[in-house]
Amino acid sequence: MAEPDGSMDIVGCLETEMNTDDRPTRSFQAIIFDLDGTLLDTLADIGDSVNCMLAEYGFPGHTPDDYTRFIGNGIKMLVIRALPVEGCSGELVDACVRRAREIYWENWNNKTRLYEGIIELLDGLKTMGLPLAVLSNKPHDFTVRYVDAYFDKLTFKVVMGQNDHFPVKPDPASALDIARQIGLAPQTFLFVGDSAVDMKTATAAGMHAVGVAWGFRGPKELLENGCQTLVTHPLEILSLLQFQ
Repeated sequence: MAEPDGSMDIVGCLETEMNTDDRPTRSFQAIIFDLDGTLLDTLADIGDSVNCMLAEYGFPGHTPDDYTRFIGNGIKMLVIRALPVEGCSGELVDACVRRAREIYWENWNNKTRLYEGIIELLDGLKTMGLPLAVLSNKPHDFTVRYVDAYFDKLTFKVVMGQNDHFPVKPDPASALDIARQIGLAPQTFLFVGDSAVDMKTATAAGMHAVGVAWGFRGPKELLENGCQTLVTHPLEILSLLQFQ
């Protein structure tokens, strides 16, 4: 991996503006969060559900490490990656997606947990009055279910999962629609996520890409795919806004 250059800022080293009092200010006014691997560790429940579906069809299952690579581009791509190569006919994929959804709907919250520091981060951001959003490639109904279960209903101004209105990330259309709904320019957003998909989405949308080192993919993937600021603990995100 190449050493980080000027395109990737470490926490506390972002470009600033100066106000009339010569005090530094930040231009960031809103934040979009990815869900899986960023706010919540959902890996075990996803992996267990897909492995259960595979077992029903007589296919071998996968390890948690495998699922860190399979997750990120929506449920259909997850199932395609989990199926044996010879099993990837369109009809079988569709049937496996439906069954995986059914199993996951019943087992969505067996092992899922919040990452340490997330609630404290969100409390701090709410105190600052920043509008917050969630944007996930998880199906929309699952995304809303998780947000409702783990967070105060007033925490996020917009919650959006995979739906029929927009392509999945890294297409920036959904992120740009969130900016439109919130009423702020894309360049005023932090986009916080744990994967190449999130970093590419942020870049394509003109938002500041913040990669979280605690997620499913790790710093190397983030830095190689457009991460501008890498954080190792949720509360470090507050320092990006400390001069607001």
